Amino acid sequence: MNTEKRNALLSIIFYVISIIAVVIINLSGQFKSGPCTPNLDFFSIFIVAILNVILLITNAISTFGLKKETKNSFFIHLFVFSLFIIWIMTLIINS
Repeated sequence: MNTEKRNALLSIIFYVISIIAVVIINLSGQFKSGPCTPNLDFFSIFIVAILNVILLITNAISTFGLKKETKNSFFIHLFVFSLFIIWIMTLIINS
């Protein structure tokens, strides 16, 4: 397996594990937030979002600046970032 496919596969595995962890945390009921106290159910989503932005920027620099083989991984991070933005906008519009 070449480096670009390996990077893309690692990105997909990261998001699958992250989404499963966020769903388990949010459905467990042990980490519920109150109106004034955000808890792990709230922060878990934003931790994944912050990691997504960091990985997106890192892969953008690697792909376009350093010309490394991270193009597929960059597009995976960009796709997940776009989904996150769409989800946030949907929450804002529906509230």
